[in-house]
Amino acid sequence: MILKSLAAAIVLVAASSVFAQVEVVDRSPAGVSRMPPPMTTPPPPNNSAQQAGELYYQLQVLQQEVLELRGMIELQAHEIKRLKQQRLDDYLDLDRRLSALGQGKQVTSAGDAVVPEAAQAAPAPEEEIRHYRAAIDLVLKKQQYDTAIVELKKHLATYPQGRYAANATYWLGEIYLLKGELEQSRQWFSQLLADFPGHRKVPDGKFKLGKVYHLMGDEAQARALLNEVAASSTGASKLAKSYLREHFGP
Repeated sequence: MILKSLAAAIVLVAASSVFAQVEVVDRSPAGVSRMPPPMTTPPPPNNSAQQAGELYYQLQVLQQEVLELRGMIELQAHEIKRLKQQRLDDYLDLDRRLSALGQGKQVTSAGDAVVPEAAQAAPAPEEEIRHYRAAIDLVLKKQQYDTAIVELKKHLATYPQGRYAANATYWLGEIYLLKGELEQSRQWFSQLLADFPGHRKVPDGKFKLGKVYHLMGDEAQARALLNEVAASSTGASKLAKSYLREHFGP
């Protein structure tokens, strides 16, 4: 009896050691996910707000630069307009001074004509000056050539023997030459030479008339006029010489 009890105890001890060595396997049902292990490292912070702030700042900087550039452009446009106006004023002042000298008047250093006593009673042609200046503005400043033609012709109809009649005639020839209407240009430059033979614009008009004849194919007439201007001591002489060299050879 004692031997049987000892044998049973030995069997129980052996079975316990065997069960202790068996690996325990998780038998969770299929489709059921296991819980993830706890995170030891926190995720990186979301930086979308920081990027939006940087983009907004860059936009503000660009807007400021655009405003500064716009201001610079407006200043430059104003300066160009002022320079054009100054050039036109100088041109008109030169016209007045030369016209006064051509009429036997004295001209001061400031450009004001000293009218002889016999002519002091004559009213100053202020309206003529304003009308001529408005017409020239259409040519030099606004490039509205068709409207300028109408105003210059109106000026000649109102002041056919006025101070700027020869200038108006010359500019009509210039505008038609610019537009490529050669016959109209030829007529106005020819009228300048016929109606105002002693005017200071005649050499320029003669040079342009020679150019018009050349463009029309009349080389003989063109060469005659250009040679006449080239042989003179006027400011148009260099222009005529250059044109002759370029189109008629040395």
